[in-house]
Amino acid sequence: MTTDILSRPAPLRIAVGLGLITLLGPASVDMYLPSIPVMADDLAIPYTTMQLTLTVFLLAMGGGQLVFGPVIDALGRRRPLLAAIALFVATSLWAASAQSVESLIAARFLQGLAASLALVTAMSSVRDVAEGVRAAQLFALLMTIQGLGPVLAPAVGGVIGEAFGWRGVFLALAALGVGVAANTLANLPESLAHDKRSSLNLSAVMRTYAGIVSDRRFMLPGLALAAVFFFLFAYIGGASYAYQTGYGLSPRDFGFVFGATGTAVLIGAMASAKLVTRLRIEALALAGALAMLAGALIGLFSALGGVGLPGIVTGMFLALAGLGIAEATLMSVALATRTTALGASAALLGAFPLLLGAAATPVAAMVAEIGAAHWLGLLAATGLAASGLAFTTARMVSRHGLQVGLQHG
Repeated sequence: MTTDILSRPAPLRIAVGLGLITLLGPASVDMYLPSIPVMADDLAIPYTTMQLTLTVFLLAMGGGQLVFGPVIDALGRRRPLLAAIALFVATSLWAASAQSVESLIAARFLQGLAASLALVTAMSSVRDVAEGVRAAQLFALLMTIQGLGPVLAPAVGGVIGEAFGWRGVFLALAALGVGVAANTLANLPESLAHDKRSSLNLSAVMRTYAGIVSDRRFMLPGLALAAVFFFLFAYIGGASYAYQTGYGLSPRDFGFVFGATGTAVLIGAMASAKLVTRLRIEALALAGALAMLAGALIGLFSALGGVGLPGIVTGMFLALAGLGIAEATLMSVALATRTTALGASAALLGAFPLLLGAAATPVAAMVAEIGAAHWLGLLAATGLAASGLAFTTARMVSRHGLQVGLQHG
């Protein structure tokens, strides 16, 4: 059932190139987190207002994928990708020079659109060149590279912000965009053949989305993936307040602690790339979701039992390792159900979780203000939902015989 291109591993240069593209979104979220209080003071606005710069970015990054998915199915991958990276660089420079929160919010919105186009292009390109276990391994490699964002970005952003101010952080993001553009030009050819492109007709696009949404085989792992992303952004949204206000960490120490827990996502993604050749992908996805639940419960019991920050960080490390496993495998399971309109499918798969994430960040911040235990309870409830959806997905895969395209043989 595979063509020659699908039967061979994707070249490492293509995998690395796609992985660098996926760094743009996480870096834009995590790199400026330590500077948000300083930014609020500098622009003389409340902290909650400054958080809108994160919310609008996530909304644009999520909603933009719904628009751009059909575009890249019609126009191909390479030209839209280069346009997205150029816009990312321009809006990063705009954000660095913003003199008001209104200007900053506008820049962040457009930056989110640029990141959304880049991300949906990268994810669609995976299924252009691989399927089954090879696709899962490539997704895991992308998650491994993308996982460097939560690990390095907060610490790097904290150091840059302390040395050069928050505007220096956005200049660094612009420099990252320039580097990604150079690598894309050198290493990423067009991956979508002309005979596989679709029409950019609005009614056809709506029919395509309606068909995808009505596909239960796609939506079940998609919903599980959405729960995984809700967990991630609920962690991001509450961690700053819980760690700094609740447990007295300085912004710089928070950046390092947050980055340390972020290494777990990296470890989980790397582990999934190895384990997927030995275990069924859907079972691995369920194991990752259960690890998320277990880690959140460890954190919750640590907060309630007086163990405090060491127990919470330990639990979050386990939970985020599980998240790294679940994210790559659930994405692979969902896209394995699709053979056409891969751009639109990847767009839905990317948009819904990020739109939920935009809702998760303010909710988590409000819950964290009540107390760390309440925030960890929210994470535990989300982990339970993700585990239930992953279990249902695993049963669906077995029942419908989808393991034929997912087996490691």
